[in-house]
Amino acid sequence: MATAAPSASSSLLAPAASTATAAPNALLFPSSVPSLRAYPRLLLAFRRPAAAAVADPQGAVIEEEAEQVQLDDDVDEGYEGGRGPAFTPPTRPRTGKAALPLKRDRTRSKRFLEIQKLRESKKEHDVPTAISLMKQMASARFVESAEAHFRMNLDPKYNDQQLRATVNLPKGTGQSVKIAVLTQGEKIDEARAAGADIVGGDDLIEQIKGGFMEFDKLIASPDMMPKVASLGKILGPRGLMPNPKAGTVSPNIAQAIEEFKKGKVEYRVDKTGVVHIPFGKVDFPKEDLIANFMAVVRSVERNKPSGAKGIYWKTAYLCSSMGPSIKLNIKEMLDYGTDSSN
Repeated sequence: MATAAPSASSSLLAPAASTATAAPNALLFPSSVPSLRAYPRLLLAFRRPAAAAVADPQGAVIEEEAEQVQLDDDVDEGYEGGRGPAFTPPTRPRTGKAALPLKRDRTRSKRFLEIQKLRESKKEHDVPTAISLMKQMASARFVESAEAHFRMNLDPKYNDQQLRATVNLPKGTGQSVKIAVLTQGEKIDEARAAGADIVGGDDLIEQIKGGFMEFDKLIASPDMMPKVASLGKILGPRGLMPNPKAGTVSPNIAQAIEEFKKGKVEYRVDKTGVVHIPFGKVDFPKEDLIANFMAVVRSVERNKPSGAKGIYWKTAYLCSSMGPSIKLNIKEMLDYGTDSSN
């Protein structure tokens, strides 16, 4: 049976919906559209390149970017330029340590925050007052060490601005030092008589290579240094390598042992230009701590490098091992040292 051919006008105005190829055109180009706002997905398709929207045989648009579906809500709310204002959830008021103004204080212990109230962070003190405050703020469960920290106007990457020396604390360090001695011949008996804890020669070198490190100081006689050079990679990173500047390489073994037993301390400037020196224990009498501290100040001043220019002392602080720092007045500190030396 012959079927009537569709008229030309009807084929132009309404394409046949049964054909699979016409389905995309029917969706993207409808015959009567009151407004593009009524078709937010269609508006999204026009906003992006044509390759970003693909029509399936059923006539639904597959979106390659799923997050842009939120544009539908924006269009319904009347925003033409895309997303609306961001929603900011309400925040809870901070309490406890989280409410502290300084970020570094939020990780401090309650003990530290309490003792920190005893001092003013930016106020400069004289030496006796700083020592008294340090003893008052030492509240740990063990006997804390007294420490001095000096920021110097030095750049240790230059050879003429390196600071490394030793200082004899007149009142001692308050701790026992285990000393090992590398020597040979008659000096072995001399070292044992002087009070060395460990004495040896080639046998001690082999023990150190095997991992033996049960000592605090290693003293060597000059004739042993060629053999000690092989221990550089082991002793160097631990700060135990014998060095003439540190007083740990000496022909007089007995004198070196006696000095370190009595309280000889080595110090050096680090790569940031800061010197860290322990000068006793907080349970020392105040006068003993002052005597040790001023010996440290005089030693640092006396060993000023030749390449140091301008202001030598920048800042000086005292603190206990677990306590806050106490700032010192540089001028008063140096004057106090001069007065006590005279």
